[in-house]
Amino acid sequence: MLTKSLLVLAAALLPLACSSGAQRGDAGSNGGSAGTAASAGAGGQAGAAAPDGGSDAGGTKGGQNGDDALIVPEGLVVSLEPGGAGVLALYALTLRDGPNGLELYAALTNDGDVPACDAALKVTLYDTAGQPIGNFINGLDTKSFYLYTLPDGSTTIAACAKPGDVTMTEIATMASDISVADVGKVVYYYSYFALDAVLIDGLTITQVNTVTSNAGTTYTGTVVNALNQTVTDPSIRVFPLNRVGRPLGVALGGDASQIPAGGIWTFQTNTVETPGVDYAAFPAASF
Repeated sequence: MLTKSLLVLAAALLPLACSSGAQRGDAGSNGGSAGTAASAGAGGQAGAAAPDGGSDAGGTKGGQNGDDALIVPEGLVVSLEPGGAGVLALYALTLRDGPNGLELYAALTNDGDVPACDAALKVTLYDTAGQPIGNFINGLDTKSFYLYTLPDGSTTIAACAKPGDVTMTEIATMASDISVADVGKVVYYYSYFALDAVLIDGLTITQVNTVTSNAGTTYTGTVVNALNQTVTDPSIRVFPLNRVGRPLGVALGGDASQIPAGGIWTFQTNTVETPGVDYAAFPAASF
């Protein structure tokens, strides 16, 4: 997964988990736990209108190409691990067969009163007979920046989902020998850091355009760096959505550019087959 989220914390801090036994670094098909040192996630407001009039934060929007299903495929059971607790709530999920194996796309909201920083989602798949068939994990794309003061008095920037934010993830190529028809239930939990930190401006997306051709749909636009330092290796992840905000896939873009403080980066993603009727966009970059 190309999510780039920063959280450089003192060793004494422990992640909060929505269920007992949740640990950072659980092995998954996409490379383990969320978070990459010296990288920054996206900043923004969930449900706010994007500058071009669309929604870049998982809001809902009607349209003839959408549908109202929050969980796909129909009949799939999705539940939180028993005993789980936390600020994030999963509200939409797509499980589908991809060209290289099973793919999962999920959307959650922060329904609590603290930011969820360096968050990750883990899922356990069960077959139609109720037997476990695999555990998978990936980081959650977040849309807000917080400035956190470390115990030694220095500061760092954390990528978080602030209260009210929408966060999404993709877990792709889960297993080449598992198909959607094999799965009867998805049980999930998540982990995150709850920080006493200050919300700051970060990376924002502007001028997003949806370009549709015979090959599929791509997204273009710009990312503005509102941080007070240069960032490098910018990337973008755009999830096309149905009418109720369920992610249908993800389009990716990125390069080795540098964005100075106050500067912009122009992006174009790769192609997705299903454009949906809305989108959720998450920019990222490295320090």
